[in-house]
Amino acid sequence: MDSILWERPPVRLSISRSELHVWRVNLDNINYQLKHLISLLSPEEIKRSEHFMFERDQYRLQVTHSMKRLILAKYLDRNPQCLRFEFGSHGKPALDNLRNPLKVQFNISHSRDLILIAITVEDLIGIDIEYFDKNRSIEDLGEIIFSPTEKRYFAALSSQEEKKEAFFRCWTRKEAYLKAIGTGLTQDISKISVDLSEFSVQNWLQVPTLSKTENTQWKLFTLDMRNAYMIAIVATAFQCYLTGFDLNILHE
Repeated sequence: MDSILWERPPVRLSISRSELHVWRVNLDNINYQLKHLISLLSPEEIKRSEHFMFERDQYRLQVTHSMKRLILAKYLDRNPQCLRFEFGSHGKPALDNLRNPLKVQFNISHSRDLILIAITVEDLIGIDIEYFDKNRSIEDLGEIIFSPTEKRYFAALSSQEEKKEAFFRCWTRKEAYLKAIGTGLTQDISKISVDLSEFSVQNWLQVPTLSKTENTQWKLFTLDMRNAYMIAIVATAFQCYLTGFDLNILHE
């Protein structure tokens, strides 16, 4: 698992097909911008945020979708409020093709106070972040998410710490993959197997139980967040270079 240098975003953004950009947003750093951010949201996005009971959850959704608009608008050189989105059959959001000449693709994940937004062009992308809760019980969950191959790998691990790390690697890698293909957790994830070993960035993701119609080669990127979070990004064979941007304020 590799660490990256989180950079301040450049004034002018550009991205090629060989690149993968990941944006990091910390909820605690942008309170003072909230009124401006809410003004960027569509009526539907505001309505969705109001469905949450707790103010913190409303705030997280508002920040997530306003930052999504700000970031995507910078790539497309458009007004954030003018962006339009469509949804796949399983609810995966995407930019309206008519307003997306660069074919920018994105995916979003959040956990606790962190939001991550992954960006590519032309090719599908999936990202997942999970807070590494060392006190979380994983035994019952492992029975649900592990494939038979993964159960054997898990059972061979000696320490509880190793088992928890393997569990979170499994969860994030599977969810990132399922988000990339656009199904999310609508299918039985125990029928998918991924490599649970810890390895470096830019490795091929081995998913031996894929559909027979699956032809795409998937590449796995993993990020180190000082042992606090487990992060997996699944991209295609075209993405070779990963850049992380730390977003407090985008250049105006």
